[in-house]
Amino acid sequence: MTRFLSLAFTLLAAHTLSAETRVGTWSEKANSAWWREHETPAEWAAEARSIHAQLLAIQDRLGTGRVLANNNFTGWVRHLKWLTLYPGDEAGHPFFKDPRSRRTYIALAQKPAIRDAFLATLSPYDDHGKALEIFCSIFRDQASDAFQFSNLAIAFSVVFDQPFPSGWPHHFVAPEAVPRGAESPAQRFAWLVKSHRAGALLYDPGRFSVSNLKFLVDTPVPLKELAYAQQVKIRSPKHLNDLFKTIRYDMPRLQAKRYLWPHGAYELFAIGQRGGLCVDQAYFTAHTAKARGVPCIVFLGQGNSGEHAWMGYMAGYGRWLFDLAKFRNEDYPVGQAIDPQTWRRLTDSECAFLNSRSAADPDFIRARDALTWGELNPGADFHIACLQEARHRAPGYLWAWEKEAAHLEVTGAEPAVRVRFWKDWISSFEKQKDLRFRGEKRLLALLEEAGETTEYNRLLRQMIAGNRNKRFDLVIGVAAERVFVHVENKRWEAAHQTYRGAMSKLAHKGGGHLFYQLVQPYVQSCLEEGQIRLAADAMDRARRAFREARPGSILKKDLEELAELVQARAG
Repeated sequence: MTRFLSLAFTLLAAHTLSAETRVGTWSEKANSAWWREHETPAEWAAEARSIHAQLLAIQDRLGTGRVLANNNFTGWVRHLKWLTLYPGDEAGHPFFKDPRSRRTYIALAQKPAIRDAFLATLSPYDDHGKALEIFCSIFRDQASDAFQFSNLAIAFSVVFDQPFPSGWPHHFVAPEAVPRGAESPAQRFAWLVKSHRAGALLYDPGRFSVSNLKFLVDTPVPLKELAYAQQVKIRSPKHLNDLFKTIRYDMPRLQAKRYLWPHGAYELFAIGQRGGLCVDQAYFTAHTAKARGVPCIVFLGQGNSGEHAWMGYMAGYGRWLFDLAKFRNEDYPVGQAIDPQTWRRLTDSECAFLNSRSAADPDFIRARDALTWGELNPGADFHIACLQEARHRAPGYLWAWEKEAAHLEVTGAEPAVRVRFWKDWISSFEKQKDLRFRGEKRLLALLEEAGETTEYNRLLRQMIAGNRNKRFDLVIGVAAERVFVHVENKRWEAAHQTYRGAMSKLAHKGGGHLFYQLVQPYVQSCLEEGQIRLAADAMDRARRAFREARPGSILKKDLEELAELVQARAG
């Protein structure tokens, strides 16, 4: 079969298409020869169109599954992807108009292991062109180090390809107070490598995967801030927990409800001198970790006493721990972080799952090739087949699932098709509670839309039963949605009965999730709509549910504030 495919591939490539490049056997030798023969961006653009047309002809004859199983085909797909990333207007491009940049681009094209590692890391949410520019800039300006630490160069490329969000690093500090450095990614790369060679790092960045290194380079602060953090004395990553505790907790600030950082510039020195809330402790500790070469993630989550910040960090090569400064008696069901590559929310369990995936896994490589071919042909009839091929090759490849979900939504796929997709999602992510629940919620909405009451109720009971213990926050989310459907439709008595039922089942361990997802928005809705009696009853039940809330905690203060508001409106 392999010989037949190879022969068919060659014959099809030599078909009637007229072009200088003949798509055939792919190899490093063929790749090098191609770049020797094509030296200008104008040639690259013309040849990219020809190569694409020839690949489409092969696709039409052999079909999606067979072409994506062929190493020659996928080799040309990667080559085509690399060509399409180069800007069309080189002369007007601020980076690639420099001849050195073009030479770097060509040199990297002839290092297929490095080029392919970069291409495989790109997500559907990245700015691919900007990522290429950063990638090439690091290799242009720091060539010898970049070849030694290529994963680090890739990590900078996919993190700095888009601006850091205005709300970075968290919502307890005004954006204008956060210092942001003017250093380029290439300069940041050089600083980190120099720090490693000077013995300032606790780990060798050359031994980490890109997925881990993303959480090492994901800060825009000036390098002088990181240089300051390197002076903080920690002998190993296990001492980060002690460091967290050395930052004084600012109880007077908490009691005064001054949740936003009140001390001007949000600098590490100021936090060390003045102390802060848990988010400030985590920010200081995380930046010290990153400055010392330890990948680190800050999580925010709701516990029995309200919102808290804790951390995940690399406790050893290939070993993450996700419970630094996580109070065990607070019963946090989940922590939320940000993926610095996509700037999308990520839970702690998703972090653990995604970081366990090896980019060198042959199935993942095949899946990424399928996704790339689909991205190169967004309007093709076989686009959906590429997405499906990607998730079949690597069932844990989340980006492929998300792209297919978006495609089904945009194209208005039949309800039966979407139901089948979400059932497949649930089955694939059976052991990943957050991801499974995401699929269950979408399936639940489809069943409700279709009027499938029996199936809807069965799935709802299953979701509640499956998440009641460890992931009760998910159950609270479902309960809150059911309440607010009634609120939106002005069915106040039904809303209140649903609220009371939820409180009776969840009050024993809901903590901050129950208050902020259900109690607070429901009571506020009642007050806004003049349902004072319902607001008072809801508040009475909330007082009983949260009588164990820790005095002085954020949750306790917000509970008291809401109670005062209800009392004032009730007269």
